[in-house]
Amino acid sequence: MIYLRCYFKYYYVLLLSIFLVLCLNIYLVFFFLKEETSIGKSTLLNYNASYFATQNILNSLSKLDKDYDLPIPTEESSILKELEVLLSNLKLKFNGDIDLFNATINIMNKDGLMPLYGTPYLGSTINLLKTSEIIKTYNALKGTQLKLLLMFKNNQEVLFKPKWYSESKIIYGDVYAGKDRYNGEIMAFYISLILGFPRVPIVVKRILDSTEIHKTANIGLKKTMYINSTTKEMCLYGKCFYCKREDPVCTKSERLEGAAIFHLPPYMKLKQRLHPWRRTYNENKTARWETDNNFCTYVKATFDSERILDFIDICIFDFIIGNGDRHRYEVIEQFNNTIILIDNGKSFGNPYKDHTDILAPLYQCCIIRQKTWERLKSIKGGTFTNVLQNMLVVHETISLITLPHYNALERRLKLVYATVTMCQNQSNESIFK
Repeated sequence: MIYLRCYFKYYYVLLLSIFLVLCLNIYLVFFFLKEETSIGKSTLLNYNASYFATQNILNSLSKLDKDYDLPIPTEESSILKELEVLLSNLKLKFNGDIDLFNATINIMNKDGLMPLYGTPYLGSTINLLKTSEIIKTYNALKGTQLKLLLMFKNNQEVLFKPKWYSESKIIYGDVYAGKDRYNGEIMAFYISLILGFPRVPIVVKRILDSTEIHKTANIGLKKTMYINSTTKEMCLYGKCFYCKREDPVCTKSERLEGAAIFHLPPYMKLKQRLHPWRRTYNENKTARWETDNNFCTYVKATFDSERILDFIDICIFDFIIGNGDRHRYEVIEQFNNTIILIDNGKSFGNPYKDHTDILAPLYQCCIIRQKTWERLKSIKGGTFTNVLQNMLVVHETISLITLPHYNALERRLKLVYATVTMCQNQSNESIFK
């Protein structure tokens, strides 16, 4: 009898355990089903907002006036004449007794980092950035990726972003996927001048040799350097959010290529601001602007019209270069909080993909500066590529990007034309400000 009672006791315990396990499984099924439904709804909303905006733009593109395929003769455009002056300034060798770096800083104002036509010493400053002797190399600690801070003899500082990928490498995935592209930083500088947005600091291609790096590196940086036992090349991984020994950048034939970016002086206080059209960087969560094409109404309650027009200028620039990573923007306080465009390395990732949602500020607000529109129209019909390549051959090379990327620039420019045309057709009043 005692054994029988024990048997029933364990039997009931077993049944209770099975029951509890079943209850737990049922709970988990409903929990994950709920999560999946939530994600599905979010994805659907995002799909609808982005999809329909893209379809409307593509529909506008299919009806775009053929005149946008025809270039404007230089003699008929004051903007193209201005770009010719800019090209001349890139070629000019300045022989005067002047501190080029200080002169570059002194011309910066609320309208940009330089005049639209450049300066007579622009070309010489670019050459100086490429050739100045480096006396110290530090690890630039800010940011998520490896960057070096180079100091020249006159104490001018330059930010150096190393080359991670070949120019032909295609970055698949999200618009912000992959590491920074050094060539994207350089291209962004030249394209900003062509588009009439002189808000990108001067950027040049610079090649460092391993001896130069090791000789000038401070103790902290040297601790992250080592010689690859197989290739015998010098590698370094530095210190940053994602930096690790297993993922270094290494010299090739004892040389390290990268983008050297003119570093603004400390007294120019840069303040970061959150971009209203920023992404969530979470595939299970969408931003409000991704699901609400009336988002501009909300933005207008927070920002004045000039700042909104700034956002629209920026989105055109970012869309053309393929940069969907503008989650913050920087302003210079003493220049009336004028916006500057730094950190453009997430550009030129995939030449076959156009992320039209980058244009959300434009197609949701449907306004644009008149001078921006005139500038965009002046480089139609292949002029954009011609001007860009003419600039690149002076100090760089047109092979900084591949032919598919040049094709993408022209294609995206036409998509901007189509978006503006779509806004014109939808609006009862002028969209040009």
